[in-house]
Amino acid sequence: MHIIWFILCLFASYPVMSCELNVRLEQYAPESVKNIDNNWFGIDMDLTQALLTQASCKFKVYEISWARSLVMLAKGDIDMVLNMSKTPERETLFYFIGPIRQEVIVLATHKDSELNLLQIEDLYHLKKPIAVQRNAYYGEHIQNLITNKDYAHMFIFVTDNETKLAQLNRGRIIGFLEAKRNIVHGVKNIESFKNVSYQPLVLHQNPVYFAFSKKSVNHSLYLKIKSAFDTLVIQGTIAEIKQ
Repeated sequence: MHIIWFILCLFASYPVMSCELNVRLEQYAPESVKNIDNNWFGIDMDLTQALLTQASCKFKVYEISWARSLVMLAKGDIDMVLNMSKTPERETLFYFIGPIRQEVIVLATHKDSELNLLQIEDLYHLKKPIAVQRNAYYGEHIQNLITNKDYAHMFIFVTDNETKLAQLNRGRIIGFLEAKRNIVHGVKNIESFKNVSYQPLVLHQNPVYFAFSKKSVNHSLYLKIKSAFDTLVIQGTIAEIKQ
């Protein structure tokens, strides 16, 4: 009896492990918007808040560009990134929970552009390059073009969303690859998108997920967060936030 009591006291003397995650967001409506008081709003913040609250986790938000965030996530310097496409290579580095939504990739162009894409092969004949973000995934066909030396001249890499818009407005690119929902929202609500339109041709579509670093998130915590997500889906919370 004394031994059992000693063991119970020994375990009780250890602090309860807390769940505190570092989450990457970037200002880009409608997903993430930060006000002058550094408070975050938007769909991604709502999804993050719902998921990690359900999992009894606290979190801190770090504003990081997409390319840099993937490097940091792989190293475990941050713990969670949203809206990531699942690939075999990424699955060796990250846990995926979701999907969150279906992502549709199109070519954003200047509103005065006379371009008329009818098929993906029309990209080969463009007179100016397309801006893409480093380490972003645009589907197998586009990725093959980007990594093929015969077609690499068709693309330029940018580090953030503002650069894509600036390059388009200066006429240095024919357009940039982007999720359709972001363009639609931007054209309706954001001044910097006033000259932007998009080609109706869908270049790629796939589900996107929450991604967690396998370096900093252990398997038990991953399962706990996954269970929280499953609960939110059953409750209809995820669908409600997306609406």
